[in-house]
Amino acid sequence: MKTNVSLRAPSGLGLAAKECGPTARMSLQSYARKLARIEAALSRMDKGCYGFCLTCEGRIGLHRLEADPAEAMCETCDSGKDEDVR
Repeated sequence: MKTNVSLRAPSGLGLAAKECGPTARMSLQSYARKLARIEAALSRMDKGCYGFCLTCEGRIGLHRLEADPAEAMCETCDSGKDEDVR
């Protein structure tokens, strides 16, 4: 279900990767990441595992899903991820 936005964009829009400047390319990449997260959430819905953390398989809080329906991690695992990065 992954979508390559730059390949699907009509060249007249100036969104094809080779036609974009650095700023437009970053914006396009940001939209592509958002689309990938949404597609992953839809895939989890199809599999019946939407709303469950990908790390611990516990439930993702409703408040997190309301804030970001594409959320894939519970608050505990997401906060642990931030600590590992530091």
